[in-house]
Amino acid sequence: MKVTKRDGSEERKILIGMIVDTHVLGRIASKWEHNLFKSVWGNLVATWCIDFYNEYETAPKQEIESLFESWVSKSAQDEETVELVDKFLSGLSDEYEARAEASNSNYIIDQASAYFNKVKLSSLSESIKGDLVNEDIDTALDRINTYGQVEMGTGAGIDVLTDDDAMKEAFQEQQEAIVKYPGDLGKFFKGALQRDAFIAFMGAEKRGKTWWLIDVAWRAMCQRRRVAFFEVGDMSQNQIMRRFMTRAVRRPLKPRSYDYPTHIEREPGVPIALIEHENRNQQKEIGWQSARKACQKIIASKIKSQDSMLRLSCHPNSTLTVSGMKSILASWERDGWVPDVIVIDYADILAAPHGYKETRDQINANWKQLRALSQSHHCLLVTATQADASSYNTNTIGRSNFSEDKRKFAHVTGMVGLNATAEEKENGITRLNWIVLRESAFSENQCIHVAGCLDVGNPAIRSTF
Repeated sequence: MKVTKRDGSEERKILIGMIVDTHVLGRIASKWEHNLFKSVWGNLVATWCIDFYNEYETAPKQEIESLFESWVSKSAQDEETVELVDKFLSGLSDEYEARAEASNSNYIIDQASAYFNKVKLSSLSESIKGDLVNEDIDTALDRINTYGQVEMGTGAGIDVLTDDDAMKEAFQEQQEAIVKYPGDLGKFFKGALQRDAFIAFMGAEKRGKTWWLIDVAWRAMCQRRRVAFFEVGDMSQNQIMRRFMTRAVRRPLKPRSYDYPTHIEREPGVPIALIEHENRNQQKEIGWQSARKACQKIIASKIKSQDSMLRLSCHPNSTLTVSGMKSILASWERDGWVPDVIVIDYADILAAPHGYKETRDQINANWKQLRALSQSHHCLLVTATQADASSYNTNTIGRSNFSEDKRKFAHVTGMVGLNATAEEKENGITRLNWIVLRESAFSENQCIHVAGCLDVGNPAIRSTF
């Protein structure tokens, strides 16, 4: 990448979305009016994008540079505008495909709607002030009566039978997961790990909930998704960092012998999966320098960008509210960083929201706010919750094993049970089942058997039904 510094301005983010993301550009093109950006150069670039979309039905991406060169060559142009556009486009060099892949389309559309209306209102205000100075009340009133807001994104009205973009988006989202797993585990998750989804892992104490949250975050990062990981009291920053570094180096941080699963299968009628292991030995203690090298290798081979893809925010137990989390996300957004995935370890130990006295109402309010967060940010939100005491002696947990408030099930789009008998736990096996899953058929009793190795920080290495 040629440019690493980011301008987090609203105008820049929206223009980048129009250049690289066909869905964003299509939505804006359908609502476009002249001069919806504050700057001359912003409106200029936007017009190029919309003209390109109207002709080819796709975002221009690299072709934006050709459009710029064509504009410059046609006639004498304002030097200041030419310089501003050139500076903006040079900052996108070699980034078109990467930005399109990581784009949070619906969130950008929501931001564009708010920004365009702010610009329109500002322009309206200035015009009305001028009318009042000139004592032209009729013109001022006419401006007010004919004003129309730009309606896009969340809360905008659509025509169900004729809005082609809305139809395309609905069918695309239904099929597209933004975090993907291989093999049978991928079939288990289907398309559940998608934008606007709220997924929770439920299990008894010490069933590996944090490891599964780390796993989702890690895979999302390696698949070039921006991940915000909130550690809200279950572990300290140093503890959670050691777990992430274990995943990075793919070895125990301390010298030890461990079993790595190389094969898993399950014979019909046999309750426990058969695992083949390879015994491995870690001879030396891993230091931070080795962890840093491993991280650099992951950046070069998988992420292929110097952009931050995994941000960690740690807080003491019961001190962070959902509102506080939103404030942190807002501060990151001002730097141009918007998450595709939010992971919270874990929801049960978030601080209570203000205004609720009863514990159950506090919990329900938190889960409702988390659901709203996944919707407002158009991201995948993943967390975990503790199962009740009876889950310790239950082979496969179900809806009756909720803790504190069953209304948690009402707010998630999917609840995954983490199950393991004593024998399975000894062999590094976890059985996952869907307790709740919207929009897809499921059975609480159908489990996916997963073999992991927590010594290398990976709970999901092999899987089979």
